[in-house]
Amino acid sequence: MPAVMTELIAQCLLCGLPGSALFEGLHDRLYPVEGEFGFARCAACGLVWQSPRPTTEDIPKCYPEDYEPHEGAIQGDGPIRPAAGMRDAMRGIILSEVFGYTRFKRPEWWAPVTGRVLSHVPTLQDRARYGRDELCPRFVDGGTLLDVGCGAGGYLASMQALGWKVLGVDLSPHAARIARESYGVPVKVGTLETAGVPDRSMTVITMVHAIEHVPDPISHLRQCHRVLKPGGRLVLTTPNFAGLMSRLFADDWMALDPPRHLWLFTPDTLRACVERAGFRVERVQTRSFLSRMNYEKSLRIRRQGHAREKTRSSDAGPIVRGLHWLERGLLPFWRGAGNELMLSAVKQEE
Repeated sequence: MPAVMTELIAQCLLCGLPGSALFEGLHDRLYPVEGEFGFARCAACGLVWQSPRPTTEDIPKCYPEDYEPHEGAIQGDGPIRPAAGMRDAMRGIILSEVFGYTRFKRPEWWAPVTGRVLSHVPTLQDRARYGRDELCPRFVDGGTLLDVGCGAGGYLASMQALGWKVLGVDLSPHAARIARESYGVPVKVGTLETAGVPDRSMTVITMVHAIEHVPDPISHLRQCHRVLKPGGRLVLTTPNFAGLMSRLFADDWMALDPPRHLWLFTPDTLRACVERAGFRVERVQTRSFLSRMNYEKSLRIRRQGHAREKTRSSDAGPIVRGLHWLERGLLPFWRGAGNELMLSAVKQEE
């Protein structure tokens, strides 16, 4: 692949202060995109950004035809099953009585109190929401859920099956075609700026590992604010630069992902960007979602300089499993340990 043109980004998006070099001389470790990249960090607020990074015109060159979102864009793409067995009956009661999903509503007198009681068991609530947490938001009858950077549309198809009206936006015409043909979900090709999404038209906006890819995240978040209805909800996920995995692997951390990840966030810097765009942040948490895969790729980068091939080292399994369970075990005591950040925010009433 041809080398991409790069540019230096000297100042912090949040503070306007110069950044200091954090990592230098990095290459694409997941795909064969040519070029040399680096990361800078703001000493004042801790925001991390790629510099040098691809120019805006050359960003599309960083996504080869076989590109697959790897940190979490496949989240919750499993099928939505009817409430048939005992497990699914409990799921349906929790979704109906706690999160308002009317398709699971039961007529029995005991259903409301049972749903509320079951929801207090964290494992049951997590399974009821298909492991998606805030990405399975409280249902709004007739509400529209917009997924920005929706890829091939598996997540949107699942949410449509739960009763949401759905819409996707993605830069890839190929992904949009798969979403329409395989799942029957509508997808606009482009960005929020170019896709023609009307003002104050969406109930929920989700961004699953997308915010780190946009050239100006605050401007992009303001576009989300524009298209959300008053009281509408924004849910986004992104790699956690302050987590255990980042600290252990430093410049070998797979989620650096040069040249595609233009920004890397901590809980504080992500909150600051979302608030700067006009939202009221309700919840910021970290999770160990997909940490086994991410530890495995980070380990391969440390050992061989890249993680392009699909095969896994035979001796990496115990190390990967150990790191995964260490991260999960730390979460009750160190809430910032998880490799993934999840934030939920609300557009305040106007």
